[in-house]
Amino acid sequence: MARHTTFQFVADPSVEQARALARHEGAARFAFNQGLRLHLDARNASKDAAAAGGASGDNDHAAQVTVPWTGFDLINAFNAWKKSGDAGRRFVVNTVGETDVDVTGLAWRSEVSAQVFEEAVVDLGKALKAWTDSRRGKRAGRAVGHPRLKKKNHERGSFRMRNKTSKTKAGERSTIRLGEAGPAR
Repeated sequence: MARHTTFQFVADPSVEQARALARHEGAARFAFNQGLRLHLDARNASKDAAAAGGASGDNDHAAQVTVPWTGFDLINAFNAWKKSGDAGRRFVVNTVGETDVDVTGLAWRSEVSAQVFEEAVVDLGKALKAWTDSRRGKRAGRAVGHPRLKKKNHERGSFRMRNKTSKTKAGERSTIRLGEAGPAR
């Protein structure tokens, strides 16, 4: 018989660690909100295209707009957006006075783990699925509302990361470690 053990830890981070945790919490909130914005914008564009196609009798125009619903589609949409000029750009003026646009994307995306962005938009995909299943009567329990934008909350910020293993010269090592001597220390 397998025995499952649960550990509960209380974190006492240093000032630098608290800042890093806050950056990750903010990045998760940002990714969820931006994923929701991308989804809603695509839905609105799809409705507009369908209305324009219905008025002219052309239905092929409505099929061109794809709306990201699943976590995988949302990850791809967010990754494409975060490297685009819509996410960030700067204007560079050379010595002659000519202006060039330098696409930077999210300039701060390297300060947090990429897994935080991915897990946040996967959570959005689960919320959208729960909402659609609830509307169609496929989900038991109370009705679920449409996902809303997340607000900044200093007491309840959260983010998730997968505990992936990385290969080192000594073998495989877990990327999230709670102690050097072992995982429960």
